[in-house]
Amino acid sequence: MTRNSDILNASEAAAFFGAHVETVRRLARRGEVPSFKVGKDWRFSRDALKRWSEEHHARTRPATVLVIDDDEMVLNLICRSLEGVGCRVVTATSGIAGLEKVAGDQPDLVLLDLKMPGMSGPEFLQKLRINHPELPVVIVTGYPDGDLMLQAAVYGPLMLIPKPVDMEQIKRAVRMAAGRELSLQRTR
Repeated sequence: MTRNSDILNASEAAAFFGAHVETVRRLARRGEVPSFKVGKDWRFSRDALKRWSEEHHARTRPATVLVIDDDEMVLNLICRSLEGVGCRVVTATSGIAGLEKVAGDQPDLVLLDLKMPGMSGPEFLQKLRINHPELPVVIVTGYPDGDLMLQAAVYGPLMLIPKPVDMEQIKRAVRMAAGRELSLQRTR
C-alpha cells in the first residue's frame, strides 16, 4: 500500500531532485520521468523517482574502462582514444595489477591482452570470474588464433579485437559492451 508521503507533487519532486519545479513538470510532460497526472498537476512516486534517478545516473556517467596490457604504447593509444570520447580509463600493465584495479575502480568493461608476463590473460580471467562473473571483457591480442585464446574462451562469451588495434573497432566494442553512447568527439 502506498502512503501519501510516498506520493510527491511537482514542488516536492523538484526538491527531491534539487531542480526547478518547471523542469520537473517539463520532464513529466515529455514522459522522461515516471509520473502521473492528477487534476492539473503531476504526481510522482518517491520510489519510482529513486529508481529512475539511479538508472539515469548509471546511463549518463562516463563508462569506466580498464585496459590491461604490458605494452605501454598500446596502453597510451587506447587510453588517449577512449578518453577523447568521454570514457574514464584505468590502466594496468599486468594481470595482478588489473585484479587490484577491478576491485578498486569497478570498471564497466575490461580490455585485456592475452600474452603478458607473470599472469596471462586466461589466468586473469579465471581469477576475475570468481568475483565478477558478469563483467564484460574484450580481448585485444596479437594472437587471436593461439592457445591463449582457446584458454580464454572457457571463461565466457568474449569479444575479440586483433592487434594492431583499430581504434574505431575498440570504440564500437566499448559502446556495445559498456552499454553507453560515447561522445561524437574524434581523437587525433
